Amino acid sequence: MKSERLRVERVAYGGDGVARSADGKVCFVPGVLPGELVEAEAFQERPRFRRARAVRILEAAAERIAPECPLFAAGVCPGCAYLHGTYAAELRWKQQQLHGFLVRRGLLEEAGLRPPFGAPRRFGLRNKLVMHCRDGVRGYVGFDNRSIVPVSRCPLAGAEINSLLAESPPEREREVFRYTVRDGALRVVPDTPMLTENLSGYGDFSVAPDGFFQTNIPVAAELARRVVEATAADGTGRLVELFCGVGVFSIAALEQNSGLTAFGVELSAAAVAAARCNAVAHGVAARSEFVAGDAGDAMRRLGDCREAVLLVDPPRTGLDAAAVKAILRASPRRIFYVSCAPDTLQRDIARLRETYAAEQAGLLDMFPGTAHFETLAVLRRNRD
Repeated sequence: MKSERLRVERVAYGGDGVARSADGKVCFVPGVLPGELVEAEAFQERPRFRRARAVRILEAAAERIAPECPLFAAGVCPGCAYLHGTYAAELRWKQQQLHGFLVRRGLLEEAGLRPPFGAPRRFGLRNKLVMHCRDGVRGYVGFDNRSIVPVSRCPLAGAEINSLLAESPPEREREVFRYTVRDGALRVVPDTPMLTENLSGYGDFSVAPDGFFQTNIPVAAELARRVVEATAADGTGRLVELFCGVGVFSIAALEQNSGLTAFGVELSAAAVAAARCNAVAHGVAARSEFVAGDAGDAMRRLGDCREAVLLVDPPRTGLDAAAVKAILRASPRRIFYVSCAPDTLQRDIARLRETYAAEQAGLLDMFPGTAHFETLAVLRRNRD
């Protein structure tokens, strides 16, 4: 296939470099960095863009480094996106991506974009790995969504998880490895008891072994601090939390504000049970209520929330249309939106913008090395 020289302009969300072909068409190229001159071959043509693979780096960027992970270097593991660049550069590219999603599209004023908050280190922070096993091979699902990439060590995970990974043979099709300071490293089995996670500044929280908890504890602690800070600054007496998990944000806010009450909703009954236990352990059970159910249904049942603030922490798919409609009807005075996907965050802010304006957003790099990052956005109700 014919190759051409491309000058990489930027890195798009997801990790591909963006260049423009000689014919003016946008071209996406994985594994390249801004400023680099590369020789690339197209392998996919679309009406508005094409995809190409880099055959050779003709002029390398100053930020290019040798990847820590041999699987990434070989181009076989889809988990990471930026290990061929420095972490400082990765953080800068992610901030540019968030700027593009929110500021460039007119959803946030430039002054409202906070500086990025980076992880204390790039490697060794993940407290959970999910592995897949087939025919005696354990690893991650490959780019084709079928094959298994053998993984004996993941640089993103803590040393304790990697040690356990190396010494334990594969047993099930899906295996979850966890690490907490209290429980150590373990492979989750059906009778694994509740685990205890510790969030610096906020204490211990019970969580189901295969349940959701942020995978990067130092960055999660900063996220909790910002949520508590935002809640306190608003001065509300009532917090409603959708997708509350084991209740970390609500409980942390309740501990810092004796005049606050909280209502949390989570689809997982196991997570709700843990949230109730956590509320008791933290001494805030009398001022909190946690229920299992759908976020949109819960908002509809709550009715008028004009004097409350709303905290949402949805999955990467963001808020569904029913939840957005229920939120607009309930009309909370502020919305604190914790997002792990800036594309769906942009979509949801746009859906809410007739009633709410984004006044602030900040990136927290919960997932260094990968294409993903966390964002906390603060939205205020218009005409207040």
